[in-house]
Amino acid sequence: MVHLEQAQPEQLQELLAFAEEAFRTPEGKVDFPTLLPKLYGPGADSAPLHTVLYEDGAPAGLYCLKIQDFNIAGTALRVGGIGTVCVDGRSRGKGHLALLMQDAQERMQAAGCDIAMLGGQRQRYERFGYVPAGAHWEFTLTPRNVRDIRTGGVALAPLAEYPSWLESARALHEKQPVTCARGGDASFLTVLQSWRAEPYAVLQDGMFAGYCALAEGKPPRLQELVLPDAALLPAFAAALAQHTGVAGVRVQLYPWQRAELAYFASVAEQGVCVPNHSYRVFHWAAAARAAMALQRTYDDTAILDEFILEVENEGRLRFGPGAEGVRPAEPQDAAPDLVLPPPDAARLLFGPDSPLVPGAQAVPAGLLPLPLAFPWADGI
Repeated sequence: MVHLEQAQPEQLQELLAFAEEAFRTPEGKVDFPTLLPKLYGPGADSAPLHTVLYEDGAPAGLYCLKIQDFNIAGTALRVGGIGTVCVDGRSRGKGHLALLMQDAQERMQAAGCDIAMLGGQRQRYERFGYVPAGAHWEFTLTPRNVRDIRTGGVALAPLAEYPSWLESARALHEKQPVTCARGGDASFLTVLQSWRAEPYAVLQDGMFAGYCALAEGKPPRLQELVLPDAALLPAFAAALAQHTGVAGVRVQLYPWQRAELAYFASVAEQGVCVPNHSYRVFHWAAAARAAMALQRTYDDTAILDEFILEVENEGRLRFGPGAEGVRPAEPQDAAPDLVLPPPDAARLLFGPDSPLVPGAQAVPAGLLPLPLAFPWADGI
């Protein structure tokens, strides 16, 4: 007999042991407390975020669901983040993953989520409506790219060692165009440590100028950077290359970071635009409206042409002139210009491969894709 239960607070270590065993590879088990300290590290109280599938009274699978309210350029968007999805090896092939994903979807819809996001192998989750979409940039920076640039007094220092800098970093984060609540200083630091990252203060002549988070890897990955003074970017890049002391570092940047994108595109060895997460959209107009609000923070080009997209079995969207730029289409509106299944609609609206979606030529030039993306530190 199979049934699902929400985990109890005292079960966290049991959940952790189950997940570590389920994710075990020939190289060993996943160290979840280091990978995601905000969920599994010392003092974490995330057990109630998990749902456990029991088979004949024994745990056979689980998932974690964290619902977060994002502020995207002043527009609210409720996001369901799914992670730690796993099934015991002895119980695979019985449809347990489908039960877990269906339960997660029902919980998110009941909570009023506008969109769900997760990370994972594409085909594993595509059958549940998830598709790689959103976009961020990854640049490969090598020491040779910045060998003629001086650090100019810019240096990196561990953020955890200086409480006043930590407070300043949190204040900077709260001014960004895409944010969600990360809690007080200690919680903020733990969030920045997601995905085995070390948070650093960026200093100029010993004074706080910004912050970043550098994740382990080969090469290391700069997964968050907030540096208000764009004039410091060349010196920061030189300091970053000097600090890592390796053949290269991946620099991850988001669509709203226009100055950073322009600089690293001009100096890095190479850059590529990649999907941000896998998305499943529940409320299409809300997601598109938030993305358009974000786009207006750096591109105020007005929409001049009307375009109607029908998402099969999930409604129609009308893009056109107006303050919000998009709304659900009304029955009296014109016939749709394009009809797509939900996965293709998500790729068209938000994906880096938007122009490759069948029918994309019907979209007015310059309208899509929209810049919907979430910082990796806020994912699970």
